[in-house]
Amino acid sequence: MSSQTVANAKVSPLAGTLGEAIAEFFGTFVLLLFGDGCVATFSLFNKLPGSGAFANEWIVIILGWGLAVMLGIYVAGAVSGAHLNPAVTLALAVRGKLPWSKVLPYWLAQLLGAFIAAIILFYVYKGAIDNATGSGNYATTVGGVFYTSPKAFVGTFGAFCDEFLGTALLVGMIFAITDGRNQPVQANLNPLIIGFLIVAIGASFGLNTGYAINPVRDFGPRLWIAIVSGGASLTSYTWIPIVAPLLGGVVGASIYDLTVGKVITARGLVQSGNAVSNAESVREVDETAAR
Repeated sequence: MSSQTVANAKVSPLAGTLGEAIAEFFGTFVLLLFGDGCVATFSLFNKLPGSGAFANEWIVIILGWGLAVMLGIYVAGAVSGAHLNPAVTLALAVRGKLPWSKVLPYWLAQLLGAFIAAIILFYVYKGAIDNATGSGNYATTVGGVFYTSPKAFVGTFGAFCDEFLGTALLVGMIFAITDGRNQPVQANLNPLIIGFLIVAIGASFGLNTGYAINPVRDFGPRLWIAIVSGGASLTSYTWIPIVAPLLGGVVGASIYDLTVGKVITARGLVQSGNAVSNAESVREVDETAAR
């Protein structure tokens, strides 16, 4: 790339203050969304009947999920990238970062992993489950241990939006965290940071639906409980934690790629061009001095 080419190249407005402003907008947007979302979750839930112990229990649950995601990524990260979530897999394929031929095998493997884990968990806790169930149905008594469901005050549209938004945040933030151009952490810290991300989403958006934000996290265990409960777990809600996360993940990834990702690319091209221009200027000075 010659200095003339660099000079004539059209500089994207995203490489300057506009790009910086866009980044600040999204950074502040995420800050307030998670921060106020967390306040809303705990403040509003504590106003519900019989919810006095919610805060302590929910903190343990979201920490457990965060650690679970972290450990899962450490297990599979070096081999497959540890998507562990069909929404992540689909988003990567849509954004051209994963061959489409891998989507179905990944999805099937993820669903099978969730299904087998549910079976093992069911039998490990069979005594406690039967004690809690009594003469009732597994789906109506302990279904919440295995899959998510909306609160009574949450309608279909609200539940869909909740899962859509939670997954959009999850996948968009994963794209940001794993983007090597965007203040990258060391690769072996990615699982820990993403685990904290899961905790943050749970603290901020766990109230309405229990935040599945992963189709197989909900449907794999739900399928097992359907087998042992005569299909009682397959309700009219079943499709929401499948479809909403898949769509939300694609939107979250696309928003990152088309905003902050483009800003980083534009700034990188300008910096690269400046480096080439500076190098050529130095060479010209050296050649002049040598004459």
